[in-house]
Amino acid sequence: MKTLFCAMAAAFAVSAAGLVPQTLFAAPQCCRVVAADGQEYRLEHQTVTEQVPQTAYKKVVETNFIEEEITTYETVWETEKRERKYTVARQVPETSMEQRRYTVNKPVEETEIRDTSYNVTRLVPETSEREERYLVSKQVMETQQREVVETRRVPVTETVMQERTYTVNRPVTNYVEQTVDRGNYVNTVAEQPGRTYDRLVWQRANYVDPVTGESKWRIPGFYWTQLQGPPQYQVNKVYQTNLVTQTVPVTTYIPETRLEQTPVSRTTYRDEQVSRVEEVQVPRTVQEEVVRKIPVTTYKQVVERVEQKTPVTVQKVVQEERVEEVPTTRYKTVMEERVEPYEVKVARVVPVKRMVRKPVTTEKWVPYTYNIERKKTVVNRIPIEKETVIKVEDRKVETVVPTPIAKPEESPKRDSVNPADKPDDPADEIPTLNEK
Repeated sequence: MKTLFCAMAAAFAVSAAGLVPQTLFAAPQCCRVVAADGQEYRLEHQTVTEQVPQTAYKKVVETNFIEEEITTYETVWETEKRERKYTVARQVPETSMEQRRYTVNKPVEETEIRDTSYNVTRLVPETSEREERYLVSKQVMETQQREVVETRRVPVTETVMQERTYTVNRPVTNYVEQTVDRGNYVNTVAEQPGRTYDRLVWQRANYVDPVTGESKWRIPGFYWTQLQGPPQYQVNKVYQTNLVTQTVPVTTYIPETRLEQTPVSRTTYRDEQVSRVEEVQVPRTVQEEVVRKIPVTTYKQVVERVEQKTPVTVQKVVQEERVEEVPTTRYKTVMEERVEPYEVKVARVVPVKRMVRKPVTTEKWVPYTYNIERKKTVVNRIPIEKETVIKVEDRKVETVVPTPIAKPEESPKRDSVNPADKPDDPADEIPTLNEK
């Protein structure tokens, strides 16, 4: 059973070595593989990098120039002399004597007497008495009998069957196909370039400039040179999608409307009238006529005439017609025709032929070759003398390898083991690895 466990651990180390570099995941080296001659071996894993050439194509764009003859049109300005005719209106003055008649208003003053008599009104008081009659209302209480009718509401309870509608959700199960992601995380190896550092390195006298590619001469000696360390490998977990189609029952609820009869107690009120006779004190208003005497003072207007004569000076306007001779100047319009020369710039379009270089772009695919690194794991077996113990705790592998006790002349050659080969007998016997 112990030997079977060691064989399974060895197979796990071989499969893991193909995905994880040896520097990050150490394969167990304690398993013993018993060969036909009874010799015990220790497995040693080695990662080998080989360069694989790859061919790819890149697009190259070439630009060629083609000469073409084109015709352009240019504008040429020329000066022309022209004449334009226009008519000018000129004013010619003419003077003549005219008679002008006008009327002059002359003021004349006259004195006359006007009657300015006026009336004076005086108020004369007179006292007299008059009778005033008015009505006075008095309250008189009288006893009367009246019939009072009262309405009472009597409750009446009865049971009535009432229809009630309610909704019930009925479950219905359907089967629906849906896609579910059953993916998991897979270990992937990522290569990180080594760190860059500066170091003094002995350099020869002649060197090639990496920028221009020219060969230059300098004094040999130590120069600061930028170097890069070995690359490192890191294992990252990447989620790998696995879409699986499965049938899932889906339950939906369909509403149903149901009708049922429910007894309901209903209370109604009935009106009843009750009459009774009662005595009521009713007030009544009685009116009385009252006569009283009031002294009244009245004022009577008396008009008196006051005679008055006033002299007034009145100014009148007398119109007088006059005649005078006035010189008058009149202007007569005379039309004259004139000619004026002027210059005009005329634009003329002239065709011009030119040779132009026209760019033409051509695309073509050019093959180029580059190398990629492909890693593979080689398993070697080394003969050992003592037992190797494996301790696996929480996915961490601890390897305890004692110092092998073997003579130099008895050490056989290391054999490469192919981890893809299966053992001949998977029973209690320990599998034997194929030798290359």
